[in-house]
Amino acid sequence: MTSDPTLNALGHSVAQEAQVLVTTHQRLEQMRGRRLSEAAAFSFRGKSRAVRVWDESFLPARAVVLNTDAIGGLLRTLSNINPDLRNRIMAVVNEVEGLSDNSAYAVPDFVTEYGIGLPMIIRALGRKAPSRLKDEATDLWHLSGRQVSVRCGNRDGWSLVDYRDSLPPDLAPMLILDASGRVRATYDDMEARGLLVRLKSAVKRYDNLTIHMWDKGGGKSSFSNNKEPLCKEVARMVLTRPKEPWLVIVHKPDPKGSDYERLIRQHLQGADVNVEFLTWGNHMATNAYVNRPNVILAGTLFYGTAQYEALKRSVTGQRACDASVSAEALVRVKAGETMHHLLQALCRSSVRRCEGDGCPPTNAYVIGNSRHNFQGALAEAFPGARVRPWRPEGLKLTGHVEKAVTHLSEMAKVVQAGTKVRFKQFAQEIGMKSESFNKDVREHPSFIVALGELGIIEIGGNLRKTSFQF
Repeated sequence: MTSDPTLNALGHSVAQEAQVLVTTHQRLEQMRGRRLSEAAAFSFRGKSRAVRVWDESFLPARAVVLNTDAIGGLLRTLSNINPDLRNRIMAVVNEVEGLSDNSAYAVPDFVTEYGIGLPMIIRALGRKAPSRLKDEATDLWHLSGRQVSVRCGNRDGWSLVDYRDSLPPDLAPMLILDASGRVRATYDDMEARGLLVRLKSAVKRYDNLTIHMWDKGGGKSSFSNNKEPLCKEVARMVLTRPKEPWLVIVHKPDPKGSDYERLIRQHLQGADVNVEFLTWGNHMATNAYVNRPNVILAGTLFYGTAQYEALKRSVTGQRACDASVSAEALVRVKAGETMHHLLQALCRSSVRRCEGDGCPPTNAYVIGNSRHNFQGALAEAFPGARVRPWRPEGLKLTGHVEKAVTHLSEMAKVVQAGTKVRFKQFAQEIGMKSESFNKDVREHPSFIVALGELGIIEIGGNLRKTSFQF
């Protein structure tokens, strides 16, 4: 039961007579506010289906993040319906944009004040209106009369944050099948709330997976600002194994017009290589690339703070009027979502397949800044995988960085495994002051890559590292 007649024709002509009914998440989400037991479309011979299985990511409610710019996009339609309503909503935008981050805001009750419901707004938008506009109008009318959280980000501007129920209340009991269930913090919150019970799982091993990590910003803005060298390096890496199939996952084209797949293909021009591309957002639920033993995450996917807070509220059932979401809680949600996207993206390639309790030999290449703790995220998402540095072409060592790496390399030849050297002592040995060494050498991307190649880690407290360990 889908919106595609061709797919529907492959099954029973009467869905209610088919023992097994396959439908989409969206179809069930259209049931919000109604009970599944009352939906004849999903029944079997007049009775509610007893066995229910949800495949892939599950959330009990839909996260709502409505940007003030999106609200502004509805103003023209609202002017045609009621100019006073239009002015009232414009005033709401101005009020919200005058608030500080993490404020609470009471959205006016537009339905009560003006007698205009959502169906009138949807009709005024018209059938040809983009689905995005209709979703934004739906979100705004959902927020009407509610107290919401306001988040202000440098990149995303001001957003109203809440959630809305999107599933039938009697959907349980149901079996959820999601490989990300062991890494996403959203499932921990649902378990703590009593919404789900974890079943025993057999965790797959990834000893045959080698992940090459380039310590470089890979978010949307970082990739947009450094697109030429990043795309050139991705193409160079593909050419290191020109006879093998590759999968490259890239950001969608940015508003400035940068098309990253096109830029990478330009650098591959003339080369006879087998490379396919996926974009972030389309990096889940496809098996089309499971025979590709090489995969590159050309950038990484992050949300704004507003989206992480909305996710947290949607799984905990916590409205803005109940409590604020702590910074620590947002960190846990972000870490879980990072692991979720890494797991799902790399599993589009041969990492997805099973050989015994592991995966086939696979090489993965990830661009991501170390401040997001990608090392820890990859280790938890892929137990047994080897994480090695990815040194881009032309990354040469000079000055104090070269001197420090040379000295560490010589030490590595003679010291025993486990030997520790304090940063202060090491800085003195190469003729530097501690402050300059920490700022100009330890934080340098080339030095971080070199440490990984030498098998040297930084140790110390949770917040502040103090020593090298060989």
